[in-house]
Amino acid sequence: MKRYRIIIATVLLLIIPLSMSFAQREAGTFSIGGFGGTGFPMSPDFFKDYWKMGGIGFGGEVKFNFSEMSSIGLSFTYLPFPLNVDEMMEMFEAEAPSGMELELSGMDLVAKIISANFMQYFTHPDASFGFYVTAGGGYYMLSATDLKIKISYQGQTVEETESMEDELEDKFGVNGGIGVELQFGPNFIVFAEGKYHYLFGEEEGPDGDKGNLSFITAMGGIRFLIK
Repeated sequence: MKRYRIIIATVLLLIIPLSMSFAQREAGTFSIGGFGGTGFPMSPDFFKDYWKMGGIGFGGEVKFNFSEMSSIGLSFTYLPFPLNVDEMMEMFEAEAPSGMELELSGMDLVAKIISANFMQYFTHPDASFGFYVTAGGGYYMLSATDLKIKISYQGQTVEETESMEDELEDKFGVNGGIGVELQFGPNFIVFAEGKYHYLFGEEEGPDGDKGNLSFITAMGGIRFLIK
C-alpha cells in the first residue's frame, strides 16, 4: 500500500503544476527570450546528401502579445549545417586518379535568419501549459565556411583553401510550425518549438543539381514576460 501511495503522490505532484494559473499573455505585454537547438536538411537531395544535422544553432526573440490568444514575434537565428565529409569525399575521389589521398574540412553551410512570425494559442491564457501554432516569413542570409583540401599524391602533399564567400545568395523564405510553453512562475516560461522552413530561389549544389532549400528547426529556450 505504501508503494501505491508514493505513486499517487508523484502523479499529483506532476499534475498540480500544470493546473496552476499564472497571469500571462495579457494584451499589450511583451516577452524577450533566447533559444538553442539544431536543424535538419530536407531538400533538395544535394542538401541532404552533402550537409547534415548536428550543428548547434542559437538565437534571440522579442514577442508582443496583442491579445490573450495571439502574438507576433521578431527573432534572429544562427544555424550551421556541418559538411557531410564522407559524402563529399566520395564525389572528389570519383574524379581523382588512383593512389591520390584526400582530406577535407570546412564548407559548413550557415543560415542567419531574421524572421517575423504570428503565433496563435489554443490554450487558456492563464494556464501554465500553452500550445500554439506559428507561421511567418524571413530573410535568410546564407554563407559557407572555406573548404580546406589536403592532397597527397606520389610522395608530395599540397594544401589548398577554397573560398566559399560568393557561392551562396541571400534569400527570402517562409516558415511554420508548432510550439509548447510551460510557465514556472509569473514571468518565466520554458518553451520548445519546431518549424519547417522553405526558401525561395534555387540553389546549385556541388554536383550541379539545383533546387530550393528547405529544412526543419527544433529549438528550445526560455521567455521572460515583461508587463
